[in-house]
Amino acid sequence: MGPLTVSMPDAEQYRAFQVVFDTYYNALCNYAYSYLKDEDACEDIVQEVFTRIWEHRANLIGTEEIRYYLFTAVRNNCISQLRKEKKNSTVQWESGSPEYIQDKAEYIQDKEEREKDYRAAIQKAIEGLPPRCREVFLLSRISNMTYKEIAKSLDISEKTVENQIGKALKLIRASLVNIFL
Repeated sequence: MGPLTVSMPDAEQYRAFQVVFDTYYNALCNYAYSYLKDEDACEDIVQEVFTRIWEHRANLIGTEEIRYYLFTAVRNNCISQLRKEKKNSTVQWESGSPEYIQDKAEYIQDKEEREKDYRAAIQKAIEGLPPRCREVFLLSRISNMTYKEIAKSLDISEKTVENQIGKALKLIRASLVNIFL
């Protein structure tokens, strides 16, 4: 058996994967830490997400959605981890014990603070949108108007509405990533 050779597409995919890994690994670990407060668990979760990406690299690497996927996957895995820990802690402690009550209260307070921070960050991101983009976005998301209704109301094309919504979502995501890194 000779040395292992990697075909060109796989080599290119590996380089693209390496760029994604180098770009997001630390930010994802920090993001996970905001949920778990356990460095080892955070690294495990982020490594698991990257393993899944490598296994499904043809579908994910090189797409614009990779950043959104990474942060969503890490958040979901952190929430699952917290649920497992909560279930285990419920079994270990009696539900009326002082330790259980204090931990539950701290968890709820921390969760409420994160949700409040997240809502404030979304509001700030929406306020930072260009005026026309913000108007189209709010009509779509807050007023629940269809693209057709928005286009008619603002006397613009449906394609313009679609482009404005896409632009708004891209800017909001970028703003949130910058805030939570």
